[in-house]
Amino acid sequence: MPRYKGRVKRKKTAARKRVTAPPRPPRAVRTPQARAAEPAESQSFEGGCHCGAIAYTYVTALPARRWPVRVCQCLFCRGHGARHTSDPLGELQFRFERPEFLRRYRFALRTADFLICKECGTYVAAVLLSGRGAQAAVNVNTLRAPPAGLQPGKPVSHDGESGETRRARRVQTWTPVVGPV
Repeated sequence: MPRYKGRVKRKKTAARKRVTAPPRPPRAVRTPQARAAEPAESQSFEGGCHCGAIAYTYVTALPARRWPVRVCQCLFCRGHGARHTSDPLGELQFRFERPEFLRRYRFALRTADFLICKECGTYVAAVLLSGRGAQAAVNVNTLRAPPAGLQPGKPVSHDGESGETRRARRVQTWTPVVGPV
């Protein structure tokens, strides 16, 4: 069968009308003070180590999709698969069901205690003692029921940070601890 070697005329399609959406208003940057003024309902989240020796309640008004999840790139956090979150306007309360299994570990600049269970080996949280009291960042991988919408986390590196700079950053961003640490 012979093939046609000329040009094929194609029908022109009617031009589509573009529907434009109304412009979005610019996003407002919310400071912790502005967030405090927002009417948000606090939620409690339970967490702890695998064997139950170390438990905690994390209270925050932030929706899970807005939790600042950080994936520290230091050898310790990578080795434990840790992802941290904190809310300076939230609250954290620890319960030490079996205090003999609590291991406090300090490394590098020795600016915080890393709470690890001696029995099951779970890294639960990091705690800093400052002039404002105790503050902490929890390992979200230790939440009993992680909330829907939780982000996977952003890799962060704090290499080259001085001890004073590290403490100041943590004091501004970590969650206040209520009760014993």
